[in-house]
Amino acid sequence: METGNNKGEWSEFYAFLKILEERKIFAADKNLEIIDGKFFVFHKIIREEKDESTKIYDISESATKVLITNEEGVLLKEFNNDSLKEKTLKIFEKIKNERSRSFNIPEAQELMKELLCTKVKASNAKKADLVAIIYDTISKTMPMLGFSIKSMVGGASTLLNPGQTTNFIYEISEFSGDLSKVNAIQTNAQIRDRVSKITEQGGVFRYAGVSNEQFEFNMKMIDTALPEFIAQMLLDFFSNTHRTVADLTKELSKNEDMKQKFGLSLTNYEYKIKNFLDAIALGMVPSKPWDGFSKAQGGYIVVKENGDVVCYHLYNRDEFRSYLYENTKFDAPSTTRYGYGELYEENGKLFFKLNLQIRFLK
Repeated sequence: METGNNKGEWSEFYAFLKILEERKIFAADKNLEIIDGKFFVFHKIIREEKDESTKIYDISESATKVLITNEEGVLLKEFNNDSLKEKTLKIFEKIKNERSRSFNIPEAQELMKELLCTKVKASNAKKADLVAIIYDTISKTMPMLGFSIKSMVGGASTLLNPGQTTNFIYEISEFSGDLSKVNAIQTNAQIRDRVSKITEQGGVFRYAGVSNEQFEFNMKMIDTALPEFIAQMLLDFFSNTHRTVADLTKELSKNEDMKQKFGLSLTNYEYKIKNFLDAIALGMVPSKPWDGFSKAQGGYIVVKENGDVVCYHLYNRDEFRSYLYENTKFDAPSTTRYGYGELYEENGKLFFKLNLQIRFLK
C-alpha cells in the first residue's frame, strides 16, 4: 500500500473515484466553468497496478455496481457503489484540509483495498494519468483515451516543472561592472536584483541557447524561433513586474528588436505561446525526445478547489488552450537547486542563466 502522497497525487485518485461515482465528466470553458449539457460518458477505466498487471473498472453495465476485471476479462469483483459518494466526499475534504506536504488518508486506503487498487497514481513515466474508454457522442465510437490530471486543490500547481533542463543561457556584452559583486547580491528578489545590476552597469542580454539541447529541439518542433521568444519573455519576467503568460506575451509583441526581426503581431505570438502551453500540458517533457503528438490523447481533467471534476477534450481544444494561456504565470524556482542566476565566464565570454518555471494562477 502506498503511503505519504501529496495533494496532487491524492487528487488523481479522487478523480478516479469521482468518475466511478458519476460516470461522466462535464466539459469546461476557458474559465474552468462547467459547460451545461456538454459532458463525456465514461464506460471503463483502465488502471495499471504496482505489479504491472492491469485492472479494468467497468461502469457501463450497471448503475449501482462497478465490475472489476483483469485484462483477460475475468471478473475479480463486483463493487457496490451505494456508499461511494459519501466516501469520496470525505476523501476530498481530507485532501482539501490537510496542511502537510505528504500525508496518508486512511479512508482512501481502505477504499483502495475494496477496489483492489495497489497504487494511488499513475507512473511518472506516463503522461496519461488516467486511461479510459469513453462514449464519443460526436463520432458514435468508444475510443480508449489517455487523460492528464491536474489538481487545483491546495497550492497553485505547476504546468512546467523547473529543472536544470529548463535553464536559458544569455551572453552578456558591454558589462562594465564587477562579476563577483553581482554574484554576491543576496536579497529577497535576488535574481531580479542581479539582472537589474547587470543592466545598470551596461550589460546587454542576448539569447545564446538552452542548457538542454533536447528541450531546445522540442520547442523548435513547435516553432523554430520559439526558444528565442520564451527567452525574451523570461528576461522580461526577471526584469519588470509582469508575471502572467498573457502579460509577458503582450510585452513580447511590443519588443522593438522582435518587431524588426520577426514582424509578428500579438495574435501571432498568442497562437505560438498557446501551442507551447498545450504541448507541455499534453505530452512534451523538456528532457525527452518529443514527436509532436499528444500523449494524453483524450484531454485534460482538472480537479477544482470545490471538488468538481471537469474535462477539456480534444473537441474543445480552443477552450483548453485559452484556459492555459489566461491562467498561468512564470515563477522563480530555487537558484541553488537548478544552477542559474550567476554571472560566469566561458571561453573569454560572459554568460548568465535564467530558469523557466510555469505555474497556474491560484
